[in-house]
Parts: sequence; C-alpha cells; structure tokens
Amino acid sequence: MRYVFIDDTPLAYDGYTPMRRALGGAEKAVGGLASALRERGHDVNVINNVSYAHMAEGAYWTPFGDSMAPKAADVLIALRKPLLLGALRAATHRLLWVMGDPAYLNASINEPLWDSFQASLLFIGEAQRRAYGGKVRSAVVTPGVRAAFYTRPQAVVDAPVYSEMPNANPGFPEIMQEQAVAAQPVPAEVLPVMPPPHAVITTHPLQGLAWVVDVWTKLIHPKMPEARLAIYSAVLHKGLRGEEIPANIMPILEVVKAAASANVVVVEPRNDEGMAEVYRASRVHLYPGDARDYACWTLTESQAAGLPAVARNLGGVAERIDNAQSGYIVPDAAGFANVTLQILGNDAVYQNLSTAAADAARRRVWAVAAEELERFVSTLPAAAA
Repeated sequence: MRYVFIDDTPLAYDGYTPMRRALGGAEKAVGGLASALRERGHDVNVINNVSYAHMAEGAYWTPFGDSMAPKAADVLIALRKPLLLGALRAATHRLLWVMGDPAYLNASINEPLWDSFQASLLFIGEAQRRAYGGKVRSAVVTPGVRAAFYTRPQAVVDAPVYSEMPNANPGFPEIMQEQAVAAQPVPAEVLPVMPPPHAVITTHPLQGLAWVVDVWTKLIHPKMPEARLAIYSAVLHKGLRGEEIPANIMPILEVVKAAASANVVVVEPRNDEGMAEVYRASRVHLYPGDARDYACWTLTESQAAGLPAVARNLGGVAERIDNAQSGYIVPDAAGFANVTLQILGNDAVYQNLSTAAADAARRRVWAVAAEELERFVSTLPAAAA
C-alpha cells in the first residue's frame, strides 16, 4: 500500500533529523512510523517543508509543490489539521493524526470535513480519545520510541560533569562533558555506577515548569543541597544568551534565573543519542504534567532509557508511567518532593525503578505501532475520492 503523510508545519525535518539535533516528539513520530511502515513493505511518502526531495530511513520525503510529490494514496495521514485531509485529490482512506488536545476536533467548522472525506482519527492514547468524546471513527496507535533510547551502551564510565563557565547570565553552570562510553565491556564483577543526584526536566516552560522549580527550591534543595536540576529547554537557553523569546516565557525565565543558587541549570536539548546519554546519567525525570499533554513524548523516551520519573496525574502521564514500578505519580507538591528525594538519595530505590522502566516488556517500538495501524486500516471502508 502507499502511505502518504502530510505535515505543513514550517519546520524542515526528515527521518534523520533526530540523529543530528533535537526535534519535537510529533515530528519524530512521523519519521518513526514512516520508517516502520516502509520496513513492513509499504511505499511511504512524507510531504512537508523539507528543502528538496530525498530518501530518509526508507521513506521518500518531498516538499510541498514538488513535481515528485505523490498525487494519490491508499492511506493519507494528515498531521493535526483537518483541512490537510483534502491535500490529495485521490485517497482511499484519510486519517487525521491528532497530536495534542483534541478539543478542536468538535468545532463546527470541522463537521463538514468528517462527512465529505469519510475521515478517521488516530489518537496517541486512550486518555486523548476519551477527551475527544466525539463520534468520528477512531483508533489509538500508541507511539513508539527510537532505538537510541533503549539500546544501552556496554559501559558507563562517568556521569555528566558540570563545570562553572561564564555565559549570558553569570552564575549559571552548564553541562560541559557528556557521559563517556567505554570501548570494552565491563567485567561481570564490576558493580554498576550509580548516577549522581542529578534530576532533569524537559517540560515546556508553560506546562508546569515554574511549579517544579518552586518545589525544588523550597522542598528539595534545602534537604539535599548537592542535588542539581537540569532544565533542557531550547527557548530558555536562547533567553539566557540574551536572544529574543516570546513575552509569555519571560516570567518563567526570571523564575529559573532566580533558582540558580539552588543548583538549577539550563541546558540546550541534544539529539536523540545525546538525550539518551543524559537520561542514563541522571537519577530522576521530574515531569509536572499538563492537562493538554497527552503524548508525554520525552517522558516516554526517558522511561525507555531507564530513568525513573516523578509526575502529577495530568494528561497522558498515567499511560507512560507504571506507578510505583517505573516511577511515581503523586497528588501534590509534598509527595512530589518526598519521592524525588528518595530517588535522588537512595541507590536501591533508584535501581529498582530504573530496572523496571527499562524492562524490555515495557518497550514500545515503532514496528508494533505500524502493525496496529495496518489492522485499523484493514477495517476501514473506502473513503470518498
């Protein structure tokens, strides 16, 4: 079958981009599913804002308007926007892949599209589908995780080293050295090296970051002053360099600056391999959650890498963490701080949670997602041409 993905976001990316630099979860999902479908024998095209037509991880990527872009598809998968369902004149099946809050799907402006295209919806979790609550045919295809996060190096020599270096805001340390990987396997008698008391947070600044920083400075740092919290945020990193950032992010930036004395640092996100190394060399992923965040992209990746998490039960968190097994879902700030301190300070607690998080039985690979999509497509009636 021919699958065609369409994404009109301004970002130029393909299936190789996550290997070169940080990339959003939705964009990585396109590459992951496209590649998995290709491996299962399908013809796969992605139409987006890449600069030129080319192959990447088995799929063919073309820019909008390119003469090489397909004109028809057996399965058209439009990202986010219902209007993209009509991007190809001829398509046997038309699916809208919903990445965020599904509330917009029930807007009256979209109602004619469901009927005219006989479209179906793809959700990334049951919580997201429940939040939709509409009548359009739908399926849940839980996203996979790229291999970089569950393929573990043979040996970890050391954890990231923080070095006090001057930058746009004096007093802000930055990670200067990543985890080193030994060339030879570690002898069986050598015990695993426990990560230092380093916590990471990858949350968008507007989705609970200030809340976590407040919990850290008031409830965690006073009891464990040697612990560090590293915030991986491209926009905050830009702000610290003095570059222009959105006005609604500025108050969060000020909160983060004020927390420097509590060992709170800001680091620019890395590519997949770099972030996987960071997760394996850290002790806990602090995830505040957000009612509109059903994907929890980085939480899924950090769990696969074996990093325990502490989170509030918002959005899709409960679908990504096995509570009290691979991390903890807590109701309030006090609980958030208490279990974070346990994971940071107790090797046995960390190791048990880490082992459970990285368990191969919990691993979600893109091949499984592709198979689920195939099964759903096989049940669909032909849509309008």
